[in-house]
Amino acid sequence: MDYLELIIVGILTCILAISLWQFSTVKKEMRIQAQQQTYARIIEARLNLEKTETFTKMAKESGVFAERFSIVDNPDEYYTAVAFLDLFEFLYLMNKTKTIESGLWSRWQELTKTLMTIPKFKKVWEKTKQAHIKDFADFIDSL
Repeated sequence: MDYLELIIVGILTCILAISLWQFSTVKKEMRIQAQQQTYARIIEARLNLEKTETFTKMAKESGVFAERFSIVDNPDEYYTAVAFLDLFEFLYLMNKTKTIESGLWSRWQELTKTLMTIPKFKKVWEKTKQAHIKDFADFIDSL
């Protein structure tokens, strides 16, 4: 009977340990997902604000934006390139945290390579890459 009690206590201890480990894993995954959703909303809000006529008029008064707009034909081209670069950075970070399927990441990586062959994308990248995380900048520069 003593062995049976020890076995039961051992089994219950293992079940508790596994449950705590699973809880920790789920909590971590939920945190990562919440961060990704927050980042996506921030990027979307930023782009919606930047693409307004009001912002574009104000931005043209800035030497930095005037220079960036001058490398493309119009501000919408600049905003489009920036939006793609931000999307690529977001997906790059998802790949680093293993929250995107490898096959899907491969497709986005190929699209990134392809879009970086567009001269205007390259020009916008050269003017804005310092605003991105270093790992991502190194990744884009290695393409």
